[in-house]
Amino acid sequence: MSAAATRLVPRVVGIEIGFSLGSAALVGILTPYFLLLNGDVAAQGAGALALGVATGGVAGSLFAALRLLRYRYLLRALAVGSQGVEPRDLLLFSDEPKRVLAGWLIPSGAGIAAFTVGLRPPILDLTTGITLCLVGAVITAAASLPLFALIRAAFGATLELAPHEVMREVVEDAEREQALGQRVSRRMLAAIMTPVVFLALGAALIVSAHVRRADERDREETARVFARAALEAGPGLVPLSGIDAALERGRALGFSARRNSTQANYAVMRGDDGAAHLRAPLDTGSAEIRFSGSTVGFLSLSSVIVTLLAAAVAGYLGAELGGSLGSDLRSATRNVRELGTDVVVSGLTSGARIVRSARFQVIAKLGLAIERLAQRFRVFAKAQERAIEARKAAARMRGLFFASVSHDLKSPLNAILGFTELVRKTEPLSAGQAESLNVIEHRGRELLALIETILDAARVEAGQVKLVLDETEVATLLNDATQKGRELAAEFEKPVVIETTGEMPTLRVDHVRMPRAIATLVAHALRTSEAPTVRVTASVRDSYLLIIEVELESSTFSMTRLESMLDPNRDPGVGEHRGLALGLRLARAVTELHGGRLDVAARPRGGALLVALPFRAPPISSIPKARLPKGKRAWHPERS
Repeated sequence: MSAAATRLVPRVVGIEIGFSLGSAALVGILTPYFLLLNGDVAAQGAGALALGVATGGVAGSLFAALRLLRYRYLLRALAVGSQGVEPRDLLLFSDEPKRVLAGWLIPSGAGIAAFTVGLRPPILDLTTGITLCLVGAVITAAASLPLFALIRAAFGATLELAPHEVMREVVEDAEREQALGQRVSRRMLAAIMTPVVFLALGAALIVSAHVRRADERDREETARVFARAALEAGPGLVPLSGIDAALERGRALGFSARRNSTQANYAVMRGDDGAAHLRAPLDTGSAEIRFSGSTVGFLSLSSVIVTLLAAAVAGYLGAELGGSLGSDLRSATRNVRELGTDVVVSGLTSGARIVRSARFQVIAKLGLAIERLAQRFRVFAKAQERAIEARKAAARMRGLFFASVSHDLKSPLNAILGFTELVRKTEPLSAGQAESLNVIEHRGRELLALIETILDAARVEAGQVKLVLDETEVATLLNDATQKGRELAAEFEKPVVIETTGEMPTLRVDHVRMPRAIATLVAHALRTSEAPTVRVTASVRDSYLLIIEVELESSTFSMTRLESMLDPNRDPGVGEHRGLALGLRLARAVTELHGGRLDVAARPRGGALLVALPFRAPPISSIPKARLPKGKRAWHPERS
């Protein structure tokens, strides 16, 4: 069981919670320095911003945990290496990282906006709150880039556990929908445009904060000079002359002032609405001036224009680079798919073109690797072609040798059998002589059947077998096969019982080869079956298929061993009867030439050899598809 799948959910949730707390600490520490905040404004503003990031991030982590619960069965199947994985589920699962990231970013942004604007501390004015909100959003969005990389890595490690065939279907489906090329372009666009937008917006906010801070200091100095220069009593006959006009002029410029007769120390206080209150001592009494802390907003028009221009340039470059990368990847993918085809064997791959035209170094390296692999594959393919040709030549020579030797053996053997029959009919024989002649005849016929089997096997291997099909009754076919089977196993005196179920159809088979193929199975059953009788049954299935079953009850001859002997690509092992293996394979070949199948089936008391022969065309609904649905198997007689 793989930990990459079983621990995916806690790993993703842990990564998001870690990034939430880290981002909260980051914005809490850096924001006051970026925005030049100090005192209670810095402490309460940074605290509100950090609380918003942490709250939203934890909420997004819980959302990710709940969302990934729908994939629990898929993750369990991947963890245990199950093949029962649907391609559609994997395709949806591969798109899940961006949804998980969006589920973390949206609550984080909502938390930042709620705690810095909607529920901001009283000491923060609206402009400062909006500035804090934007800076916190930029820092959090920038932190989401490495977060997305870690989440994608966790999902990628899980997707690597999927079966290769299923992943191949996923990629093919995505290519048919043209989703891969668009995904590469979008990701390149996001990879280039997002950092530029974050950098431009963050720089604009920091610059605006510095300008705003300078404006606040300038207005505070202006208020101080206004108090000392315009509100101080004069030394003339009328000490307060001109002060009313100065107050009126100050109000017109945004400085609301009044004089007090009581003495007060110098102080500057910030109000909840962003206004500043300056108290300045005068020679006689004191002055109080109320004015806006700053007339500069959180973003200026010029900074917005610069940010939009930077985003547009980055978007253009990202789109161009994404198109170039997608084109290189499509070329590399095409070259990879050409491996293993005739194009590679003929040396027409375009790997060299990839190396020259690739705009990205990693794609150029991939092109070189593809070309080297193609060269090695071409060498392997040529060697394989030579091996196949050599094998075919050896098979032809072996067939010619078998045919020549078999013909040379068949003529004297027929003479021996003929003279044996002639001696039995023309000469008086004793009991011992008759028994000896029977042994000679049985062994001779067994040897003749083996020679005919070798000849037919050589013809099948050379592709020179021509069937002579004719109408045959099932009963006639089974009787001929049983008689020939008894001749092949004459030393085993066991009765053979033939059973038919229902009305039997008429078959079109070769009168010589099909009975001989079934006779091989009957002879094998007579030699190896531990039952007192050998049963041969025939039945009709699915209204177009005749099933002939030869039962085998043996505790020493397993069905697995019998199935391996039927494999034409396997050489007989040590201790195996090579004549039997050759006969069984010939029987399978003859059955397949008739459009049927020969298989081995397990039974409660041993097993059975099944011959399935079609006697009419199957209905369209029963024809096997070229590509079966998932979980289905190809047609098999014993499962019909």
